Amino acid sequence: MKIIIAGAGDVGFHLAKLLSNESQDTYVIDSDAKKLKYIDEHLDVITLKGDATSLISLKEVGIQNADLLLAVTESQNTNLTVAALSKKLGVKKTIARISNTEFLTTKEINFAEVGIDYMISPEYLAANEIETLLHESVFNDKIEFENGAINILGARLSSKSPLINKTVQQAKEEFSDIDFITISLKRENTVETIIPRGNTYFRHHDQVYFSVPANSVDKIYQLIGKRKIGIKDVMILGGSKIGQAAAKGLCSNNLNVKLIEIKRDKAFELADSLCDSLIIQ
Repeated sequence: MKIIIAGAGDVGFHLAKLLSNESQDTYVIDSDAKKLKYIDEHLDVITLKGDATSLISLKEVGIQNADLLLAVTESQNTNLTVAALSKKLGVKKTIARISNTEFLTTKEINFAEVGIDYMISPEYLAANEIETLLHESVFNDKIEFENGAINILGARLSSKSPLINKTVQQAKEEFSDIDFITISLKRENTVETIIPRGNTYFRHHDQVYFSVPANSVDKIYQLIGKRKIGIKDVMILGGSKIGQAAAKGLCSNNLNVKLIEIKRDKAFELADSLCDSLIIQ
């Protein structure tokens, strides 16, 4: 699969790293030679110095034969332009990074008609992730499917977990009243992901991922050896876009939010837009 990434910033580098690890045919285009040099030194991808909004540069990187274009520069307008141009030049699918989350919910404009198949907002996704994890504070990772009907829950096993030194098969038999499937785990101080079999043992500090239906989520706490703690008070350090989005979402869920921002003008601006949060400069 040929994938072209426009933008070699933090988001572009992270995407390139993930795709490189999956052995995808990945290209990164950016006008910043320093960023491209860093990528060249650390990742197995092809880089091109150039303007992603240039038709010549896009053709040079082979946009007409690409399966996917990821426009993830720090400029929303650039990303929308690159995605639209790339679609016209023949790429199969386009994804554009945006900062205006209004685009994600509007039904007045069909962005696919202008060549933008999908839009993502890292800040919006991060704020949602924070909100989700605060509601399930014991887990350090959670992904919902079908509006929460099925959940992927990630947690580190504490010393009190009854799973310690048991095999996956033994755990399934002993806790047959809990509907769960162990889908992967990582040992402490390793990067290798283990796809468990029946004879795989659980160890202390394992990072374990379970597939769990909605009606069994609360029962998973006993498996990882932790108690569910209700969170009502939250402090956010920094009034970035992520901080603002998180504060707004948490206040709408009746949490008490304090947000600390070092810049005086920014703090006053936040106080005007986040009426339900306490802003501290």
